[in-house]
Amino acid sequence: MADKLDKVLSDYFTGRLEMNMQMRKTELRYNADSVPDENIGGGRKQNDYNNPIESAMIREQNDVYLKDLQYQKDMIEMMLSTTVDCRKRVLVAKYGRNETWAKIALNEHVDERTVRAWRDDFKEVIGIWLGGSLQTTTRFRPTLIPA
Repeated sequence: MADKLDKVLSDYFTGRLEMNMQMRKTELRYNADSVPDENIGGGRKQNDYNNPIESAMIREQNDVYLKDLQYQKDMIEMMLSTTVDCRKRVLVAKYGRNETWAKIALNEHVDERTVRAWRDDFKEVIGIWLGGSLQTTTRFRPTLIPA
């Protein structure tokens, strides 16, 4: 689970989580699975409502993958809002800028084990809340790798 949690945190701090949410919304918008018309015989369809905006909203609100991504984002933001500034800086440096532990420890004027412990404390708390949503971390190919 640590690898999946590291991936989610890295995605959040680099902006990839928000991008995956936008990609999923776009995918839902353009891949609308329309129900085929099963009216074989003559006559008209009754009770046929054409509300594309409502249908798009319902698709977005009922999509499990999009819900998981939104839940991950909300929980990380909630936990970060209650975290001390020095620990936020450690998380941003490690997951956002991918700095080494030695450099982070020097910048924060603490031991390397201390910054790792701060990271582990945050991951332990966030891992409890993100448990079920970590099953589907990403569906998309990494974006900057050419095919």
